[in-house]
Amino acid sequence: MKSTSDSFMLESTTSCPIEQTYIILKKILLNSNCKIISENPSQHICVSQGSLRGILPMSAKKVVTFNLFNKGSGTKLETFSRISTDWKNLTLLGSIITAILMGIFIWILIDMNSYFETARPVFWAWLAQMYGSYDSGGAMFIIRLIQSLTIFLVFTIVFEIIIVIYVYPRKDAFSRQVLEKIKKRTLT
Repeated sequence: MKSTSDSFMLESTTSCPIEQTYIILKKILLNSNCKIISENPSQHICVSQGSLRGILPMSAKKVVTFNLFNKGSGTKLETFSRISTDWKNLTLLGSIITAILMGIFIWILIDMNSYFETARPVFWAWLAQMYGSYDSGGAMFIIRLIQSLTIFLVFTIVFEIIIVIYVYPRKDAFSRQVLEKIKKRTLT
């Protein structure tokens, strides 16, 4: 395995000529619902694989590149994967929005706790007022609701972090699977 700036390069060899290996590779990729980004038949193919909604190494959206080289009467394949920019950006944007929302909820909680304890109007008091006057039951309801939503958002951010930590080191799972399929098809 060779290291590139974004991932490890995986290598494999087949006993089939480069043209035949390329045809098998392209068929495997198309059957795996990959979208071809660029190709130079018998030498290079770059595909988009996975989805923006993907949360597993095999389903997260990534760009996978395969390069083919003649090696005697066979073919040498090199492949590397990188998580797509839009998947990274969506994950980052979702986490930022969640953090901002958590900040607003914490502000509401601080305000509502003050309102509940002092009965003096605060910025967010209108959420719990009944007909414009102090309502301790409404204030407690809003406090519990916002606490629950804040806890949910904390779990959401933790879940996103776990997904990223799980997906990144395993982003080559699809490439490995493709190389295994090629080996099986070229051995028979």
